[in-house]
Amino acid sequence: MNNRRKTELIIIHTSATPITMNIGAYEISKWHRAQGWLDIGYHFVIKRGGLIELGRPMEAVGAHAKGYNDKSVAICMIGGIDKDKKPENNYTVEQWDSLRTSLLFLNNIYSEAKVIGHNEVSKKDCPCFDVQAWLKMERASVDMIGG
Repeated sequence: MNNRRKTELIIIHTSATPITMNIGAYEISKWHRAQGWLDIGYHFVIKRGGLIELGRPMEAVGAHAKGYNDKSVAICMIGGIDKDKKPENNYTVEQWDSLRTSLLFLNNIYSEAKVIGHNEVSKKDCPCFDVQAWLKMERASVDMIGG
């Protein structure tokens, strides 16, 4: 795997799995390798209970947003679809807390990076919530998240 030369974006993703499917980095890695990828495409995975798992090495080029992999870090939240496989913001309180923690951590390293949803650079529903609206709400209460 090659290392990124710059980090301009932190891109939030969904696993597009129902709430009953509490998978993690291991399962996603298996799916991605089955598609012929070197490994999991994301750098971090946030499980339903809030556990943050490591995916690709943080400095490595990811495989998660075509055209943006060489300048971004990826966080994948488990969930994001309902039982009929339609987009749904169904993340847990623990996941939101872990997302905040992850973004604060990454902001300390990549202070100039902008936080976006995958749907801001691709015609997808991913991550199944409006990242910019969420960030605006977060900033209103704590002005600490970069982007």
